[in-house]
Amino acid sequence: MTDEARYFVRELRDSDYTAVAAIQKANDPDQPVSVESLRNLFEVLLRASHPRQVVAEEGATGEVVGAGVVFQMPFEADPTRYWVVGGVLPDHRRRGVGSRLYDDLAAEVRRRGGTSLTSQVLESAHDGSTFLAKRGFVERRRHWGSRLELSSADTSELPALTHALANDGIELTTLAREGVGEPQVLTRLHEFYSEAVRDVPREGPYVPMPFDEFRQFFFGTHDALPDAWFLAKTAGRYVGVSQAAREAARPQVLLQNFTGTLPEFRRRKIALTLKLMVIDYAKRNGYSRIETTNDSLNAPMWTLNEGLGFRKVREAIQLETQLGGP
Repeated sequence: MTDEARYFVRELRDSDYTAVAAIQKANDPDQPVSVESLRNLFEVLLRASHPRQVVAEEGATGEVVGAGVVFQMPFEADPTRYWVVGGVLPDHRRRGVGSRLYDDLAAEVRRRGGTSLTSQVLESAHDGSTFLAKRGFVERRRHWGSRLELSSADTSELPALTHALANDGIELTTLAREGVGEPQVLTRLHEFYSEAVRDVPREGPYVPMPFDEFRQFFFGTHDALPDAWFLAKTAGRYVGVSQAAREAARPQVLLQNFTGTLPEFRRRKIALTLKLMVIDYAKRNGYSRIETTNDSLNAPMWTLNEGLGFRKVREAIQLETQLGGP
């Protein structure tokens, strides 16, 4: 049987998430993802972009050996820009599986009127870089993963910072204390979050995440940690956040997801204080390290993280290609 006939591409089913998680782990052993996390990502965060999610199956065995998805990035409103992400089990590479997945997904983007595709590959993944280069992808910017080993993390500055903010009328609290089940709390949090992420580096025009998707994505899974959402507020208004979550596939790691303040409250060390509260939380709850990702275009946040002791451990390249005709 030729390789062309050995595999076929079909739409992803709910029962495929275990196989997709295995593909992710095989391609990036340092960043395994649980089935629940994948399902939440695909079915909640990406749902509004009507993603096409496909897998490559080996016909003789029924084994899922590759997977891919095209979607539009949340918070961006350019209907012509799509992301494509995928992977193939190492033992099934160089047999045309990746090409079959990519061709299917690129055709779907063209059908929808999309004109560009963005992807991301680890700097160390030379096969992936070559695959994308052959399809016209060129580098646009970089992202790096960084890690803070909690055994060496210093939070001694936290009491003084907390005291100074209190004197400035800034109260520090957590979402658990505020009441994650209180509708008015989540409404105010969503309003704040929608404003705070407005100037995060992105490619297209900004559009806020709808409330229902925000609530389900952040608080609809077992990985949500309301007591690790540290908030700054004044006069009942949220003005800063630093939030973290766990990942079931990496129980010793706390994932630092987003830190931000409203523009008019910046340069008061609110973000620094909130991040130190996340570090203190991680130490008190038995985590061994904190991991986060920084965009190369967000120099102020990297400067803050580096000052806290985060060190780069991996680098990813963001690339883009312009789609031609059919």
